[in-house]
Amino acid sequence: MNLQEQIVNQKGYAILPIENLDNFNKLRNQFIEKMRLYSKDEKIGLTSKLEKIRMKITSMSKSQINDLMVSLLSFDQASEILVDSCKNIVSSLSGNEIFLQRRANIIFNLPGEDQRRQWPHYELISGVSPFTYIMWAPFHDLDDDGGVFYLDQNKSFEMIKEEHQRGIVNGPTILNKEYNEKPPKLKYGEVIVFNPFILHGNINFKSNLARIACSVRFQSIKKPLLQKNTDFFKFYKV
Repeated sequence: MNLQEQIVNQKGYAILPIENLDNFNKLRNQFIEKMRLYSKDEKIGLTSKLEKIRMKITSMSKSQINDLMVSLLSFDQASEILVDSCKNIVSSLSGNEIFLQRRANIIFNLPGEDQRRQWPHYELISGVSPFTYIMWAPFHDLDDDGGVFYLDQNKSFEMIKEEHQRGIVNGPTILNKEYNEKPPKLKYGEVIVFNPFILHGNINFKSNLARIACSVRFQSIKKPLLQKNTDFFKFYKV
């Protein structure tokens, strides 16, 4: 089964190795240097710096985290670096000329019952087209439940159709459901690619460290855009 068949017509998502890990390392390392949540005088390696960042974020207020995320908007090379780390994956799904999200999302997930988390949703409700694909990669191993859970395409369609019959979108059927799915425990150097109909979200988890990941959206230039157009996407040649 080829990748497009698996993501479009079968399960709806796939866990894959990042093809150019050296390039992805650059993305992670640039993020670490931009954060500066550790002493400049500390003579520690990048892995230790990342762990300190993850620990520091767990003690920050929601407003501080929001400020941090706003500061990362200047990190506008992240989307290109992530796509260039997975060129064969991207080109096999969308060809060599794509519409690429201008700014990749750097996403934090904090441990604990009272922390912000990503509610179950599917990407289509954000205004991307049905031809969009999403790549999601953590900046470290995921040894706990701090990642993202995914419902396969059949289960996702069942819930979407149920709400459609009731005239609602991403409403109580999806938001209030008890999900038994657990986030896959990815290793650093793995990426999840999924289509915009796949329901996904976070669950509460216990840890001393926050989860940090990067995601980006892309589609072929030969396919029409929807509500999110060239304000959100840019032309990019893989």
